[in-house]
Amino acid sequence: MTVRTIPVDAIGPIALDLAMNAGSIRVVVDPTLKQARVVLKTEAASGPSADAIRDTTVSLRGQNLTVCVPDVACGMSGSTTIRMGGNTMTFSGGNGVQIINGNVHVTGHAGGKVFINGREVTATGPAGGAVTPISVVVHVPAKSVALISTHTADTVITGTLARLEYDGTSGSLTAERVGDLDATITSGNVIVGDLTGPLDVSLTSGNLAVGAYSGHDARLNLTSGNVRMTATPQATGRLAVSATSGCARITGAGHLNVRRRVTSGYVQIS
Repeated sequence: MTVRTIPVDAIGPIALDLAMNAGSIRVVVDPTLKQARVVLKTEAASGPSADAIRDTTVSLRGQNLTVCVPDVACGMSGSTTIRMGGNTMTFSGGNGVQIINGNVHVTGHAGGKVFINGREVTATGPAGGAVTPISVVVHVPAKSVALISTHTADTVITGTLARLEYDGTSGSLTAERVGDLDATITSGNVIVGDLTGPLDVSLTSGNLAVGAYSGHDARLNLTSGNVRMTATPQATGRLAVSATSGCARITGAGHLNVRRRVTSGYVQIS
């Protein structure tokens, strides 16, 4: 196992900028915490995942904390991605994949290895060279904000985050409580328990669920996506929904200033 713990030399709330394409992300908001810290972990003691943890860059400017976790070996540069029905297939690195009579044949410069959830399932290489999932846990004080960019990493936020900017592709996000939310979602799933501030979401072939919306300005732009949201009596201001082949069901919003534009989609606001 490889574990790297990074203390953050700043007192009080921070602005986190985290970029990590795959693995798992957890942001823990702790009101009793004075200083943030970052913990990276993978099961492998050596190999590409362990190298990626060692090569992770962390910089602090004032209260702005930037964390960049590099892609593991055989990165995705020059890749082609196909999306169908909320699923994705990505091809990179040359050669290809054939499915013949139910058998999968993989050819490539890396030896045609097969990985499932980051673990090698073929016997064509030492286990120590396999790509194991990387997890990052960031502990932050109350009133912190975060910008998270990822492709497929699953993200969990516990506690109350003052503001979240999220850009995800095919990953999932689960957050307990967020003040402001600005999200771009592509083929991903986002679940927020409580949302108390402005909401601005662009959704493409993904899903958004908000348990309780109490903000004062909401904008939802859907393209082949699905939204379920419940507004509380504390919610005020504008609710703007634009749907193109999307579906939105919003309840408790009858007292808001509703604006809607629908093209081959379905929007129900009550």
